[in-house]
Amino acid sequence: MADIVITERKDIDFYSRINMAAVDENGTALSKGVFKLVNSSYGQGTVKTLLAGGIGTPVHYRRGGNVRKMFDVAHRMAIDEGASVALLHPFSFAYYRHFGYEKVSDHLIVRFPTRLIDFVPRRCNFVPYDETKLADMISIYEKFAHGRNLLLQRFDDRRYVREGEMSYICYDGGEPVAYIVYSTYKRMIVNHMGDSLLTVHELAYTSPDALREIFSFLRMFEGEYDEIEFANCAMCPEVDILLRHYTHTAYTLVPDIMARVLDTEKMLSANAYPSKEGAFTVKIGDDMPSVAGAYRVEYGGGENRVKVLDSVASADITLSAGAFARLIYGYDGVSEAEAKYMDGVQLDGDAEAFFSAFPKRPCGIFEHF
Repeated sequence: MADIVITERKDIDFYSRINMAAVDENGTALSKGVFKLVNSSYGQGTVKTLLAGGIGTPVHYRRGGNVRKMFDVAHRMAIDEGASVALLHPFSFAYYRHFGYEKVSDHLIVRFPTRLIDFVPRRCNFVPYDETKLADMISIYEKFAHGRNLLLQRFDDRRYVREGEMSYICYDGGEPVAYIVYSTYKRMIVNHMGDSLLTVHELAYTSPDALREIFSFLRMFEGEYDEIEFANCAMCPEVDILLRHYTHTAYTLVPDIMARVLDTEKMLSANAYPSKEGAFTVKIGDDMPSVAGAYRVEYGGGENRVKVLDSVASADITLSAGAFARLIYGYDGVSEAEAKYMDGVQLDGDAEAFFSAFPKRPCGIFEHF
């Protein structure tokens, strides 16, 4: 029988890193995992979040239930420390569904010829990033994250200073409005450079004009790089909206993030609800006490009231923990009619107010944790 132990913990500002292991009686690590406590965007604010990564078990120790034990400990620890949800990049979606996780975001790669940015002028209103501009970069990022789900809170410049990548920031009237992080690639073909590519690893903007400034900056590379690739546009659908030519644009969609709710009441309370009044009763089935149960939500005028019900004869909608996570993040904008086809969904009443409360929203994370 293995014991779950914390082998190392590091706490810095808004960030905690916890290394865990399942250890047998001889001190041998049978499974390992790295868990982090951070804040991630949800609704129009943030929620405390557990990130799971680096999960691994040597093949000769597998099928012993050690990863499940480790997740049970990590989930309880996260709940005790105020976390509302857990996120991970799965190696297998089927595997992590056994732990109550479900897909809440895809990874969208968009690639097109540089010459197709002919709808904006060539202009460079950007300057190179340096450490004196960190507060401005974070300010742009926080404004960009408002109303988008999953983006992780920033507190340092590890994403802006990375080998092989360039970071630029744009100001308008002295106010920081946009930034871009990119890398470039060229290959010598006989006697000239070919297969040239500019990859945008990250971008953030605070307005439509700010996004156009990013495209104007990218057009400055026309003639130098054949193609531009956005490494992930899942959280910025406005990039695709701004494009004008689609015939030569390639889209690659890769399933990405899974989520597991850890505290239903907190997630329901943190949501950004419509101004129009509405109410619904939802019942969640789960083996985690902080998730399972019946909840009555009333909202309107920018406010909400969430009540935990001792018992309920019938709910407007009954959900598994996985279905609940997928619907409240709204990454694929499932309607009431479409939800009937989802596993873990049972519609028993008028659930219109529930689906109005959780519309389609941009969901994504630039980092791979």
